[in-house]
Amino acid sequence: MKYVYVLVSSEDDLYYEQALMSVWSLKFQMPQAHIIVLCDDVTEKSLCGKRSALKTLATEIRAIPFDADTGKAERSRLIKTAIPDYVDGDFLYIDCDTVICDDLSSIAEYGYDAAGVLDGHVMLDEHIHKNYFLTRDKKLGFHGTKAAGYNINGGVILFHDTDYARSLFKAWNDAWKYSAYQKHDLHDQSALNEANFRTGLKMQLLPGEWNCQPSHGGLAFLKDAKIIHYYSSEFAGKHYIPYYRLADKTLQQRIKEAGEIPDDIQAMLREPKFQFNKVHLINDRRIVGIMQSPLVFTLADIKEKLPRLFRFWETQAAFVRALGKRLKGK
Repeated sequence: MKYVYVLVSSEDDLYYEQALMSVWSLKFQMPQAHIIVLCDDVTEKSLCGKRSALKTLATEIRAIPFDADTGKAERSRLIKTAIPDYVDGDFLYIDCDTVICDDLSSIAEYGYDAAGVLDGHVMLDEHIHKNYFLTRDKKLGFHGTKAAGYNINGGVILFHDTDYARSLFKAWNDAWKYSAYQKHDLHDQSALNEANFRTGLKMQLLPGEWNCQPSHGGLAFLKDAKIIHYYSSEFAGKHYIPYYRLADKTLQQRIKEAGEIPDDIQAMLREPKFQFNKVHLINDRRIVGIMQSPLVFTLADIKEKLPRLFRFWETQAAFVRALGKRLKGK
């Protein structure tokens, strides 16, 4: 089994540093692992100086040429959705924003042609982003998520080299190109689930520990986690506090400046299941259900930019709630 990453990066981002951490953790767990990093030609040329450590860890780094005007996101998606064109045989694809927690060799025991883990570890009806998935699919003219009743996360994908698995990736590549170039949507996960639909909904589901998503119901799988997927994109905003310490951009910036993984971060990677910051947990179903509502983010913006108006509204809301409780008590 080969382990495949896709890296499109420059000195202006932290994707290289995320990939370096993930590959380092895989080599720590599996020193003999065959690791292939697929990258575009521009990224490959940048892997020198303080960006050269990855070459000492990966078994192979393969560069794919692109026209100069092809954007970074396009390059990444075009490679990811066509991995079988560049890698022969069976492989496990792994996103860069991951940490490997255990030996992965048992993945070969699954006889599936192709498989992934449920996004959010739940079926569609329970997913906090259900409406988001369905709205996006409707915009794209896709039917995959609704037809399956779930959404498969694209962060970890098992591929056995069969005709079906190759047809799945071909359909994924076609669906993504349509999504990107006709509908101007560069996300790859909706196209993956559409590809699953177009090829007969034959993609299988792996247990949650193979793509443990701690911020999306993954804590139930943390004890046995093989791969932790911490979603680096979630913490792109200046107000986001990473729940997972290795997702912290300041930590990744230290790796960039050092050109290698400092000893204290290596120690964290050796114990990846224990690297959580203090977080405020919300267990009120009513509040969890609206956490992604535009109203919540609008209130956050008002509190930051118009604090007096926010305090006024807050006072009025507190008065109404207190009055309601008194009337209910009578």
